[in-house]
Amino acid sequence: MQNSDRILLTKEGYELMKQEMDSVKKILYEEIPEKLKVAKLHGGEQRENKEYIYLQSEQDYYVRELKRLTSLLDRAEIIPDDEISREKIGIGTRLVLQDLSIKESGDFTLVSPAEVDLERGKISVDSPVGSALLGKRENDTLTIAVPAGKVRFKILSIHRQ
Repeated sequence: MQNSDRILLTKEGYELMKQEMDSVKKILYEEIPEKLKVAKLHGGEQRENKEYIYLQSEQDYYVRELKRLTSLLDRAEIIPDDEISREKIGIGTRLVLQDLSIKESGDFTLVSPAEVDLERGKISVDSPVGSALLGKRENDTLTIAVPAGKVRFKILSIHRQ
C-alpha cells in the first residue's frame, strides 16, 4: 500500500467508524431483509409496491455505505497518542481557539477529512481553518480567510486527544 492510500485517523475516530460499520451491517443484513420479506408478502406486485421499492433503494444506500466504510477502515492508520504533539498543532491535536473579534472560544480537534464532525468540534486539516492551524503553537494569533471574511484567532491551549 502506498503512503498516499493511507488515511490517518485518531483512535476515537477509528472506533466510531467501526461502530458505524457494525450498525450498517445490522441494518443491511438483518433489518432490511426482514422488512423486504414483510413488504413482499403484504404488497402484491413488486413493481407497484412502493414500500418494497423504497426498501430496495434503502438497501442500495447501505451497500454503498458499507463499501465506503470498509475501504476507509482498510486504509486507516491510527495515529499513536505519543505522536500527537503537545507543542504544535497537527492531526489529533485538541486545542482551545478564541475568535478575537467576538471574544468567544471553543474546543476543537484537528482531524483527517474522513473524521470531520463539526457538531463535535472536529475540523479537517484540509479546511481553511484546519490548514492554517497546522504547525501553530499555543498563544499564536492568526488571521484566516473564511467564507464570512477574515477572522482573527488566538490559540489558547493545545492538548492531546
